[in-house]
Amino acid sequence: MNKKISITIAMALGIFLVMLDTTIMNIALPAIQKGIEVDYNQLSWALNIYTIIFATCTIPLSKFGDIFGKNKTYIVGLVLFGLGSLFSGFATTFVYLIIGRIFSSLGASILLPLGNAIGLSNWDMKNRFKIVAILGLTQGGAAAIGPTLGGVITDFFGWHWIFLMNIPIVIIGIFLSGISLNFNKDIKSKEKIDWVGSLISMLSLFFLTLGLIKLKDWGIQDIKTVMCFLISIVLISLFIFAERTVKHPMVNLNLFKVKDFSASAIVALLAQFFYIGVVVVIPSYLTNVDHKTALEAALILLPMSLTVFAFGGLGSLVINKLGPRLLVLVGMISILLSYILIVMNGATNSAWLSVALLILGIGFGIIVGPINVLAASNFSGSLLTSSQSVISVVRQIGSVLGVSVFLSMMSSNLKILRVIDLTKLNHAYLSIYNIWIPVLILLLPVMFSFPTKKKYLVKE
Repeated sequence: MNKKISITIAMALGIFLVMLDTTIMNIALPAIQKGIEVDYNQLSWALNIYTIIFATCTIPLSKFGDIFGKNKTYIVGLVLFGLGSLFSGFATTFVYLIIGRIFSSLGASILLPLGNAIGLSNWDMKNRFKIVAILGLTQGGAAAIGPTLGGVITDFFGWHWIFLMNIPIVIIGIFLSGISLNFNKDIKSKEKIDWVGSLISMLSLFFLTLGLIKLKDWGIQDIKTVMCFLISIVLISLFIFAERTVKHPMVNLNLFKVKDFSASAIVALLAQFFYIGVVVVIPSYLTNVDHKTALEAALILLPMSLTVFAFGGLGSLVINKLGPRLLVLVGMISILLSYILIVMNGATNSAWLSVALLILGIGFGIIVGPINVLAASNFSGSLLTSSQSVISVVRQIGSVLGVSVFLSMMSSNLKILRVIDLTKLNHAYLSIYNIWIPVLILLLPVMFSFPTKKKYLVKE
């Protein structure tokens, strides 16, 4: 097998594991709760701890890859993820499950940014958009099949296997990496570890993520929520100041001087926010209002997820033919149209809801493709690693923010219901999308910050 292809497959496997793990567990929570006999609030920390560590550690751990060698660090990531899957898969108590999730999240913090960085740096600039499409398809595909696969595995084999199924993939990934990556010529940066920047970035992202995760439980006016956000803002400001003054920064702030990267980061966060806002609410609507089973709800969402998978790859491949601006603009308009359809017809017509979900998947997928290409830009070396770690964290924050905001709005609507009937339940769930329609309209001009086809091809 061609060494470049085997490296790409090895990186795709690591990325597949990470993205699958972000979506496969949710549908199995009731079975896990029953299996280890723990209350739901406590069990939710099996998800929260993964999210917090993933968001917190991605930037510093990917930087360690630059310093100690990306190839060796990637293997460490696979081993950590495999250990986490073993602990989780054989867990008989909540403590063992949490230990497993910690190991898995540390591995994920390495695999996603370094998998993208190694995969992209292995090919020349001319073919980079094709590799972005392959790795993007892997991300979208893994996230797409996660809920459905999780439901099938839990129903037929038991919840333990949603973790244990990772082990063969980890072994194949380690084998392919071992025979194709050059560990003797693993490029190592001579930069020193920015311990201060690492600590500040980790703490700032920890408090931001914790505040977002607990927003639904604590409320926006609770002192704990306010303090989490205030501390995060102060630490982020301190981090930016510190990174400007140190010789070897944790994140090279020159990234944000590249207009395409900055625009990509902003739109990546927004698209993730609006997509997740539907993904977390609609399944609850389908099960609680439309009386679908969890697996039936996952199957209803599957076409939407598959369109993300298909159009994400397509968007990467046609960026040279249509240009980033047109693709991102069409994608955001599609998300806007899907929200309008959900509000207007989703409550009374399940067919319209299906159409709305399909359009949302198309819109999000079309945006993901160009964002993946532009986020990589023409970067190489440590700048490429930094770009991939930053964009991973931005997407994670967008997801956490979407979960927090939309679930908080849903909970608030349900709490104020005095008389519970089908019409009022429909309104409680689907009216939360009303407020975001004008916001999406106002955000459309942001898409014009992306280059046209002509300008993009000149840059290339």
